[in-house]
Amino acid sequence: MGAWGPAIFSDDTACDIRGDYRELLEDQVPDDEATQQTIDAYAHLGEDEKHAFWLVLAAAQSALGRLDDNVKTRALEVIDRGIGLELWEEEGPRELAKRKASLAKLRTQLTGEQPVRKAVRRPWRDVTELAAGDVLAFETAGTLRLLRVLRIDDHRVGIAPIVGWLDWAGNRVPSERKIRKLKVRMRAHDGLRSTQARSDTYRVARHRKKDPDWAGLGFKVVAHLRPRPEDTRAEAWSYTAWTGLARILESDRGA
Repeated sequence: MGAWGPAIFSDDTACDIRGDYRELLEDQVPDDEATQQTIDAYAHLGEDEKHAFWLVLAAAQSALGRLDDNVKTRALEVIDRGIGLELWEEEGPRELAKRKASLAKLRTQLTGEQPVRKAVRRPWRDVTELAAGDVLAFETAGTLRLLRVLRIDDHRVGIAPIVGWLDWAGNRVPSERKIRKLKVRMRAHDGLRSTQARSDTYRVARHRKKDPDWAGLGFKVVAHLRPRPEDTRAEAWSYTAWTGLARILESDRGA
């Protein structure tokens, strides 16, 4: 558990534990089951990391009014026995003092009156109405750009299309027969050598309910093609919102 700060949540693993536990609650997993699933998920942690797990889980549970008695006991044992403090002794007296202060604050939190149990709801989840095989057109500077929906990606945070930017540009929508033959264009993405071209694919989603969807930004469905079996394995090379994709299309000068 990489320590880049003396606070309870000052490392990646601590944030992952808190996030994974909260996601279970968002998915309406019962409290006891969410606790056990989190414990099981991090059972692989080494002996020099397990002590911090109990501190993190206890802090996360307490903040939500769900402090489990067993988790509380394990966390208090870590604090009262000074388990893991040798790691902070190596950082010097100043960092050790900061860590002890964080632990003292957590102990007060865990032994004090617990907050009322808070409702935890899953964040708003966008579900696209597009389907695999849909072809979208977007006009910019008098030129149409075409994108094909390769597949629909179903994730707990939303259901969004993975689209491929087709290797074509013109001022009129081509025939469906021609569209079927178009391939996803290849290009070098940022951070890659120019010789490393990748399929120009995007996972496009709305992250907030107030964000505009594809139709509100001028994208139009111009064809409904039969989904291709090979597209079920399509991966997005970039992740963006519809506003971001519109800007990418508008800024492109390659056509």
